[in-house]
Amino acid sequence: MNIVIIEDEVAAANQLKFLLNQLGITHQIMVVIETVTEAIKWFITHESPDLIFSDVQLADGLSFEIYEQIQIKAPIIFTTAFDEYAIRAFKLNSVDYLLKPIDAESVRFAIEKFNNQQLFNREALNELIRQHTFTPKAYRKSFLVRFRDKLLPVKTTEFAYFFIDNGLVYGQLHDGRKFVIDFKLEELETQLNPEEFTRANRQFILSWECVTEISSYANSRIVIRTQPAAPFDIIVSKEKVTAFKRWYEKS
Repeated sequence: MNIVIIEDEVAAANQLKFLLNQLGITHQIMVVIETVTEAIKWFITHESPDLIFSDVQLADGLSFEIYEQIQIKAPIIFTTAFDEYAIRAFKLNSVDYLLKPIDAESVRFAIEKFNNQQLFNREALNELIRQHTFTPKAYRKSFLVRFRDKLLPVKTTEFAYFFIDNGLVYGQLHDGRKFVIDFKLEELETQLNPEEFTRANRQFILSWECVTEISSYANSRIVIRTQPAAPFDIIVSKEKVTAFKRWYEKS
């Protein structure tokens, strides 16, 4: 089974890959696409997959824009972070969905529907596109951080960046304070608003406000300067440079 994943959250795409492998489903991931623009270009120049897992809200718009502009024959399983009204509309019209955070049982059920050839109803999908009755995903607004024998409330907007050092995850505040955070960076990726925060590399998640300088670096990479200054160089790989610049310019 050839599968295309349309998902702009790296952690969510990796989780889906993990669950497909865990369930023993014979498959090949043809590509992971992060934006509407990239998806349109890819489908125009490549053969249709057997199945598409598609997030609804991407970095540059709703994934419905893809299916409005080009004809795609493959069935689609949407992954959503929206309310029950929209989810019910998908389900009643034979468009399956995975509610984030996704789990093995929902993937198994979705694949069973696919194997039973319960494909989506395009007229119903177009009606849903016209309605646009979606509730945005709720992102984390605050944290409780440990300080001595207390828990301090800190607003998410107070964080300049998050980073890993010696196996611990730290949250660096704009005012210079630093706290240990009881989450992995992969977990934080799904909890933070992608318009305000982005995963720069394996070691850092940056807020838009902390970036003070973007400079060229060896091998077509870039290095990011922040305020407060980061304890290590923040180097963005060649593969992620375009996405990072797009994120920063749109934020």
